[in-house]
Amino acid sequence: MKKGFSLLLSIIFMVVMAIIGVMIMKFSASSSKHASTSMMDIRANLALRSATEYAILALQGHDYKNGRINEINLSYPFFNANIKFHYFLTNCPANDANCSLISTQDTNGTVLVYVTVTSKLPQFHIRKVKITLQNP
Repeated sequence: MKKGFSLLLSIIFMVVMAIIGVMIMKFSASSSKHASTSMMDIRANLALRSATEYAILALQGHDYKNGRINEINLSYPFFNANIKFHYFLTNCPANDANCSLISTQDTNGTVLVYVTVTSKLPQFHIRKVKITLQNP
C-alpha cells in the first residue's frame, strides 16, 4: 500500500511541476514579445518625428521657383516613411489636387504635412501617422 501511494504521489507531483514549467515558459515568451513590440513602437515614434523634421527642413530649403514638393519617400532600417504635402496658396492652379485656393495673404504658403510611417517587418504591424501644419 505504501509503495503504490508513493508512486501515485510522485506522478501527481511530476505532472504539477510540468504544468508549472509550461506556464513559466508561456509567460516568459509573452513578456519577451511585449518587450520587442514596445521597442519597435518607440522606434516608430522616433522615425515619425525624424521624418516630420526632415519634411519641414525640405520645405524650408526648397526653391519654389522650380515647383513645389508633392511627396517624399524615406527608408529607415525597420520602417518606410511617406510624406505628402498639401499647399494653401492665393495663386493655386484649378486642376492641382495638392493645393487649395485661399484668399488671405497671412496664411499664403501654409503647408499641411502628412507623414506616415509603416514597419517593414511582417511580424510587427505598426503604422504611425502625424499631421503638421507648417506656416510660412
